[in-house]
Amino acid sequence: MFLFLDVASPIPEFHLIKDKNIIVSLKIVENNDEKLSDNIIPKYLKINEKYNLNAKLTKFIITTGPGSYTALRVGASFIAGLSQSMGLAVATISTENMYDFLYNRNMNSGIYFQSSNNQNFLTFKLDEKFVHQKVENNNFVYPEHITNVFYNLKYPNLNNQSLLFEPFSVQDVVLSNINNIEFAENVIIKPIYISNNIILN
Repeated sequence: MFLFLDVASPIPEFHLIKDKNIIVSLKIVENNDEKLSDNIIPKYLKINEKYNLNAKLTKFIITTGPGSYTALRVGASFIAGLSQSMGLAVATISTENMYDFLYNRNMNSGIYFQSSNNQNFLTFKLDEKFVHQKVENNNFVYPEHITNVFYNLKYPNLNNQSLLFEPFSVQDVVLSNINNIEFAENVIIKPIYISNNIILN
């Protein structure tokens, strides 16, 4: 049984995966007034009590962004602590992994990812390297080489009518590529945080 912690999406959730299926999902916060740091341990204890995770878990998966700095570091610290104490391997999933899974390295594509705190990001490849940009208004201009974009929540209300937009689900991407996800022990979890302050990137 795998524990999948998604802290990059707007609503942080635990997902239990067994036999390539999500058998239960549990929201860690219900609204913007609740804090991930306050709820993550009580919600884990709740799901652990019901499913005896300490005895049944074999691996961890965590999303690493881009996304909220606070959510990413809280989630990374939590999973790092569990994996070390339980001696279990971890896989990290970012928009870079989603890009490879969805596009099979199509250089003319991008991932539009909507995260918490109303933060939006575009991930694409340029000269064989991944680029992450914040999308902060409807006047955002996509790079000229991009022709199609996957988005994870609402249709992006942007002035780029010539682009082909298609929705995707983080959970579906993880499940359909579970055999291709790389797990490692003693992994250093490195969240992708994109700031307007280049010193923080």
